[in-house]
Amino acid sequence: MDWIRILLSRIAAHFRRKRLDADLDDELNTHIDLAIEENLARGMNEQQARTAALRAFGGITQIRETYRARRGLSALEEAARGIRYAIRQLRKSPGFALTAILTLALGIGAATSVFSVVNAVLLKPFAFHDPDRLVVMREAVEDEVRSERTSIPDNYRHILRLKKDAATLEDVTIFGQRGMSVSSNGDHPRIAGAVITSPNLFRLLGVQPILGRDFVEDDARKDTERVVIVSYEGWQAFFARDPAVIGKTLRIEGHPVTVIGVLPPGIRFPQIALAPKTAFQETAQDALLFEPLAPSERDLTADMGNFNYKAIARLKPGVTLAQANAELEALQNAYTLSAHLTLHFGIALTPLTKDVASRISGALWMLFAAVGAVLLIACVNLANLQLARAVNAEREIAVRAALGASRGQLVRSRLAESLVLAFAGGTAGTALAFGGVRLLIALAPGNIPRLDEVHVSMPVLVFSGVLSIAAAIMFGMLPALRSLHVAPQAALQANSTRAANTQESDRTRSLMVAAQVACTVVLLIVTSLVLRSFSRLLRQDRGFDTSHVTLAQAELFVAQYDKDGPAGNAARLAFTDAALTALAQLPGVQSVGLTSVTPLTGETWVDNLFRPDHPVPAGKEPEINVRWINPEYLPTVQSPLVAGRNITAADRANPYVGLISERTAREGFPGENPIGRKITDLIPDDKHTITVIGVVADARINGLKDNAAMVYLPYWAYTPLTQSFLVRSAQRSDVLIPEIRRAIWQIDPQVAIPTLKSMDEQVSDSVATDRFQVMLLSAFGAAALFLALLGVYGVLAYSVSLRRQEFGIRIALGSGKSALIGLVLRQAAYSVLLGTGLGLTMALIALRWIRSLLYQTPVMDPLAVGGSVLLLLVASAIAAIVPARRAASTDPMQVLRME
Repeated sequence: MDWIRILLSRIAAHFRRKRLDADLDDELNTHIDLAIEENLARGMNEQQARTAALRAFGGITQIRETYRARRGLSALEEAARGIRYAIRQLRKSPGFALTAILTLALGIGAATSVFSVVNAVLLKPFAFHDPDRLVVMREAVEDEVRSERTSIPDNYRHILRLKKDAATLEDVTIFGQRGMSVSSNGDHPRIAGAVITSPNLFRLLGVQPILGRDFVEDDARKDTERVVIVSYEGWQAFFARDPAVIGKTLRIEGHPVTVIGVLPPGIRFPQIALAPKTAFQETAQDALLFEPLAPSERDLTADMGNFNYKAIARLKPGVTLAQANAELEALQNAYTLSAHLTLHFGIALTPLTKDVASRISGALWMLFAAVGAVLLIACVNLANLQLARAVNAEREIAVRAALGASRGQLVRSRLAESLVLAFAGGTAGTALAFGGVRLLIALAPGNIPRLDEVHVSMPVLVFSGVLSIAAAIMFGMLPALRSLHVAPQAALQANSTRAANTQESDRTRSLMVAAQVACTVVLLIVTSLVLRSFSRLLRQDRGFDTSHVTLAQAELFVAQYDKDGPAGNAARLAFTDAALTALAQLPGVQSVGLTSVTPLTGETWVDNLFRPDHPVPAGKEPEINVRWINPEYLPTVQSPLVAGRNITAADRANPYVGLISERTAREGFPGENPIGRKITDLIPDDKHTITVIGVVADARINGLKDNAAMVYLPYWAYTPLTQSFLVRSAQRSDVLIPEIRRAIWQIDPQVAIPTLKSMDEQVSDSVATDRFQVMLLSAFGAAALFLALLGVYGVLAYSVSLRRQEFGIRIALGSGKSALIGLVLRQAAYSVLLGTGLGLTMALIALRWIRSLLYQTPVMDPLAVGGSVLLLLVASAIAAIVPARRAASTDPMQVLRME
């Protein structure tokens, strides 16, 4: 353990430097005095004796340095000297230092802010026990339309069988997620996110309630008292963290439910999509309530249909995802054959963390790459500035080399300056990141998962530190390496301007500008494509009109409405009729439409189209979305009929009529006139056939990117528990909203109203993720363009300043201003065109990764690509014209006189 003793001794010596230096000087002086005395005794005079003693003793300074290197931390001391020297040099150039620090601060701050989101949403594991073994289970079928394998929601019976037979799974839980009407103190109810789950959910996740108990199997029986476990946030929201909450009741959907447990803080159950590629309606984001799932008879017996559930499995220790997938696939295949099922079912397993963020991961990685490109461009800019400073410092480097400085010392001294700048810029950037994270959270849409977990954490701080060091190396290494190529004799003799204005230096600066331009081209093309995609999304024909329409969603999950059979439907029908009448009587209201699903919230009530006159093999029926509407729905949203007639009040006497969309007509009645045709099995607990009486123009009512096949049925045939009223009025929505709320609660104050806003706002909210992506990309693209233009301008301005003598001579010999301007612009064109060509090549590689993020926009859209290149070229020409005009205005007499 001698090295530990030596290290401790060196550390102690580092903090006793002054005393040890004094002791060393005393010892050296003693040896010299003794040598002088000996020389005096030999007959030398005092001067001769001293000179001879010093000559015999050797270099005192070298002895001191050797001793200090052996006793202390020489590398640390040399680094400290280098840093102090770098600080002194930067204080001599405050403008450059401030520019570099601000550039790095903005770049590192932006990159750290975006990484905070990426880390929380994509990288950070969930706060569950051994989260790497948790996977989301979905069933899979062959999609003949898309010619690919598609994941679908789970069938309860299928998952229960897999749980029983699979040897690779430790446990499986089956659950659903939706919003529930909740009231804790008799006030108007609110909609809270709820998970209705198998009783083993928390044991599978490795979570124990901090108050009360976990679910037991008996809690999932239909004949037992309803119980609920609340999250920590739910405990705070509904009970103000009352420690005596266990045993108290919440009114959930009009029924009293007993609280039996409270989850620990930091445990947030994620929103899991029913299917990754289909935008199903997700009615709740934050899970505050957990109820045990009591399976119905259909859940336990139906092999086909009933694909309404989600499932999470825990793999056994040592089992890989591929092994589990292979076993479950084999079990699914065997059961499909033995049960003679009409569809061939497979399985799809996805790690939990990856699955939760699957819909946003591509956009976040693209934004992270974009901000990284901006930081890279900034570093290249700083490298160019540092290179110019290194050229100007060649005489100083030559002097230091002539005095014995080693090559390593020269490189470290140049890198020290970059490290000081990076440290200052990184510190400022980290401070800016705290504000940047808050800004991103404010701008980000609410449907980004785990957004509440985004903050500047320790991994983020480590990332910021590593990024700062990487930035220092990126913009400091080239100038540092240049110091190795300085010839001391030539540098001391050469004119500084001529030394800087060499062909090698000029080529290096031009290549660095080309690199900036290349990165900027890629970023501009990506930004333009995303802007084009977003523009097409907003400007396309939606098939409906949202102007002057206010949306009010009502949830009838109250005891008198939430009943099976005719009694429950009659109560819901009475409420709906009363609400439609009350809303129609509000001042300024022109019409009131009703639909069973809030527009632009995804697919739901997905069924198959069955035709009694045209049976097809089971599982091959077209998929449709069913909506329950009133006669005023189409006039309110201004969706036109293309054939037949609308539903009317006269149809109440014979409610078994319906409308279909154009897509339904194409897929369900190819080459036929659908008017008068029959469809079946759409009304719950009712076997009546539906007569098609009209065809409605296709409308993107589920989502602006989705043109689903629709069937519209009159609400009096079946009145749903969830209702969305669409009120068209000449009044502004903010004026109408209080009146709508008052009108509904006058009918029944226990009805929850989770959504009340204008339809224009609903449209805006539905594209919030796309808008967030466009905003950030546009900001990063603008920053990249600005930095690239700054690089073009800076290099040309520096080159012009070095070539003033040349320009003066050219003017004296009769060269015109236009010729000089052309000379400088050709120099700029070399870098810009080279960078543009390289950028287009890089774009061809990069654009295939963003194909899935674009909507009806080809990756090589000529307007986006051509516009980006044209913008860069025009902006570069503007940036180059200023130095070019300065070159043309050179006074030859003044330049030659100065030379």
